[in-house]
Amino acid sequence: MNSLQFNLNRNIFANHSISKEIEQFMLQNEVSDTKRFKVITCVLEAVSNIFTHAAPKINSLIIILHCDHQQIVIDLLDNSQMQPFTPPTDCPPAEAISGRGLWIIKSWMDNVRIQETVAGTHLQFSIAV
Repeated sequence: MNSLQFNLNRNIFANHSISKEIEQFMLQNEVSDTKRFKVITCVLEAVSNIFTHAAPKINSLIIILHCDHQQIVIDLLDNSQMQPFTPPTDCPPAEAISGRGLWIIKSWMDNVRIQETVAGTHLQFSIAV
């Protein structure tokens, strides 16, 4: 299994594109265009949600992507207190101010799991290759 890790802070996320590094990693692992698009979109949505909604606000998080011949697993770890959430079952309307990112992640990924850890919160999602 191949892995890629980012120790990401708000400044890096705001000023640099992590999507290029993620795409390169998946290209090296021969992941299809469609799956690359879904993974990149879901990672960016999740990171944005964490930086926006974590309470208290956090300044950094860790992203780890694992890829083998069967699946891509994405782990996001931060030191915030876990916030319970329920992803919408239907796509929120265009005028809704939140929820679409969670809906996309839940709809596009095969598995989504969030759990409280000693150090904070661990969000994991995966998709078959």
